[in-house]
Amino acid sequence: MVKPEDVIKAISGTWLYLNVTNFYDNGTIVPSEPVALGRYPVGMLMYNTYGYMSATFMSARPEDRPPGVDTDEIEIGTDAEWSLIGKHTLSYAGPFYVSETTDDVEVGQITHGPTDIAWLPSWVGKELQKNYTLYDDKDVMRFKTKSKKGVNADMFFTRLA
Repeated sequence: MVKPEDVIKAISGTWLYLNVTNFYDNGTIVPSEPVALGRYPVGMLMYNTYGYMSATFMSARPEDRPPGVDTDEIEIGTDAEWSLIGKHTLSYAGPFYVSETTDDVEVGQITHGPTDIAWLPSWVGKELQKNYTLYDDKDVMRFKTKSKKGVNADMFFTRLA
């Protein structure tokens, strides 16, 4: 059995989001575009060897990213523009842990959380379980998850560092 420390070492680093496919149990692709992040969001995951992670995703649609809004001059931008940015962003951070039941470092289960911080107050303290597989000499990571509504997600990331 692989030790959790070996898995943590294997996934530590920065991962760039590539894509996701949402589908039902019967294999039918979910036809609708994800409302919050759009069809082609951008995002990154970061894991360190101390057992902490962060996830940041945002919509890449220009209509979801008002230009000129800046934290250096918070009075620039309307409440509606700031709200729009928040509505089309997802981020959280905190500890993560891996399952001890895997026989191979490349396949197992990872849990993000309980989250310490999140863009939504209701996500603070949340645990997000994902089945993972590492490919291509551990430079591509696949997450498989299932929502409370029964929709499966197949997500892919590539290692940046």
